[in-house]
This record gives sequence, C-alpha cells and structure tokens, in this order.
Amino acid sequence: MRGLAVLSAPLLSLALVACGGDSEDQGALDTSPIGGGIDIRGKIVEIATPLPGVSAGTLVVEGEIEADTRYARAVIRIKETTPVQRKQGTETVSATIADLQVGTRVEVKFEGVVAELDPAQAGAGEITIIE
Repeated sequence: MRGLAVLSAPLLSLALVACGGDSEDQGALDTSPIGGGIDIRGKIVEIATPLPGVSAGTLVVEGEIEADTRYARAVIRIKETTPVQRKQGTETVSATIADLQVGTRVEVKFEGVVAELDPAQAGAGEITIIE
C-alpha cells in the first residue's frame, strides 16, 4: 500500500501541472498590482443605494476601452473614505460622493483585487469626475 502512495504522488503532481495551462486563462480574479493608471473611463449608468456602516454605494460605469484604460464596463464599490475629485481645466479640486450622479463622466482607479467578470467588479481607489 505504501508503494502505491509513493508512486501515485509524482503522477498526481504531473497531472496537476499538465492541466495548469496559461495563468491568464485560469482565474476570474486579477490580483496584479494596480499601476496607478486609469482602469475605466465612462458614464455612470447606475447607482446603488448606500448601506450605512457597510458601503457608501456602488456605481456601474460604462465606457470604451482606450489606450490608457483596461475596462469598458465595471461595477465599482465605493467607501466613505474613497477620494472623489473633479477636473476643472488643468486643475483637480475636491468633490464628494454626492456629486456622483447617473450620466456623470468619471475616471476610476481601482483598489485591491479585480473580479474579471463581465462587468468587472472592484473597489474604487480614486474617482475623478471629468467634464
């Protein structure tokens, strides 16, 4: 019986490696570090009601994949502490979560793990309102 266990362990390892495939095709989560770029740029098409003490709400943003963005559609969780700002010409000024309305164009940088679903799902690291 012990000989069978010793023989089957390497075969099992080989089988797992053979079935591994390309890591990009395997998971639904993107755990790569956020590089500081814009993850999505587009219009807010839906806003979910905040849950006091849990979340400041959720945004659904739709746009186009551009040279400097990664996603065309995303569900984005926001926290009370999520920085929100507004571009005014060449300057960026402070804004609030209340300034986020359906139809508002935004750029969002994600924070943490991104669920690579359709739409992508992530937490907001920073939201910038663009006009």
